Parts: sequence; structure tokens; C-alpha cells
Amino acid sequence: MTNTEHQHNRQRMWLPGSDAETVSFGTWLRRQRELREISLREIADVTKISIRYLEALEQDRFDILPAPVFAKGFLREYAGYVGVDPDEVVNSYLTAQEGADPVEVPEIRGSQRRSGRLEKTSGLLLTFAVVVLLGVVAGLAYYMEHSQTDVVPEPPPIAAPPIQVAQPVVEQETVPSPVAPLLVTIDFTGECWVEAVIDDDRQISELHVPGESLRLEAQQRVVLTLGDPEAVIVEVNGELFPISAPGGSVARDIEIDLADLGLQGQPVQ
Repeated sequence: MTNTEHQHNRQRMWLPGSDAETVSFGTWLRRQRELREISLREIADVTKISIRYLEALEQDRFDILPAPVFAKGFLREYAGYVGVDPDEVVNSYLTAQEGADPVEVPEIRGSQRRSGRLEKTSGLLLTFAVVVLLGVVAGLAYYMEHSQTDVVPEPPPIAAPPIQVAQPVVEQETVPSPVAPLLVTIDFTGECWVEAVIDDDRQISELHVPGESLRLEAQQRVVLTLGDPEAVIVEVNGELFPISAPGGSVARDIEIDLADLGLQGQPVQ
């Protein structure tokens, strides 16, 4: 049923003095709703008022409402949806409230009135003092918190350790000190077979490849036979020892004698 149809079905308002003695204000509200075949659930869904409060309005239990001002607001929403004039409903509600049994108030004498005023004034002063005290305490706490935050110094930044640049190590060629008086070193630049007789006592015969070296120590004399004299570099006690031999041929009986180091190494005839 629409609000327009509700407006056409208005009934006379509840008034005290006629049927008010037998029908309460809340009962009259309920009858207006039932007359229009409207359920409480429908009103609650549209007005968003709790069913509990709507039932309280129809049962004259205004004491369970949040506050009197809510009762007026609920009644206006209720009346507007049911189709009753909201202003007249609120006025009827106020009339019903005035018709309730008055509460007997004892006579207050002058001294009691003055005492009541003093107590009220004292209460206000005490409340004001408590509020001021709480504000002072909150301000002190805020000040102390921020002052402590400001006093605490920030830790100094940790300096990064200095970067040490590694100095290049310059390798110096050192000639190993010979254990024996005569040291012969052969470096191979190509594949070569070599045979050596050391102090007429020891003999070796080996095949070497490029990149290898051969170290020979003797007391007096070394005799060499080289398969390819162009594939070797010979040093005697750290000095270059040239080999005079035809290229591509075997150099035989190259004699290196400690007594003749000043001479060029020549094949023995």
C-alpha cells in the first residue's frame, strides 16, 4: 500500500477523555497499522527502525527507547508510513505523556535550595578542575615524550672502511743459485730429443715438448746431444750458451766444461 493510499485512509486521532480511558496511545497506533494491513516487518524494512522499538511504541513502553527525542523521531517515521499525520501523532504522544501519573515532588525549602545550588556549583567546579588536571597531565606526558625523543642523539654514521688498492707485484727474475758449480738449463721451444752425459758418470736421454725445461747440475762437465738444436735455448750458469750446428740436423757431443766457460760451446771433433 502506498503513502498516498494511507493518506486517504486517515482516522481521527487518539484523544484523551473519549476512548482513551479504555484504549491507550500505543494500542491506538497498533490499530491504525492493522487497519491498513501493514506489518511491523514492512515498517522496519522501510524506516530502518528496529522491530523491538516499534513494538515498544505500540505497547506504550517508551522507557526502553534510547531517549525521548528518539521516540518522537520513530513516531514521525511510523505515522508517515502508516498514513497518519506525523505532527498530530507526536502531539498525541506528548498529551499521553502529560496524562501519566505525576511524580510527587517534596517541597524544597529555601535552605535546601541554597544547599542544592552550592552542591551543584561545587560539582561543576570539581568537574572543571578534574578536566584541567587531566589536560595538564596529558600535556606534560606529550612534552616529556617528545623532549626525550629530541635529546637522544642519532648514532653517528659508520664510516666505510678505506679501500685499499692492491699494488701490483712486480716479479723479478731471479737466477737460482746452482747447487753444483756447473748449471745447465735447457728451454724447449719445439719438440726435441736430448741426451746428456754429466761428469762422465750420469747419462740421461729424454724427449721434450714446447714449454718444458731441463735443469742439469754438474761438478765439472756436461756433454749434450740435441735432436734439433734450433728448438732449444741453452743457458750455462745464467748466461746464454749459443749452439753452433746446422739447422735440421742432430748436434752431437756439445761439450760444456767449467774450465772452458769463456769459450763458445762447440761440438767435440
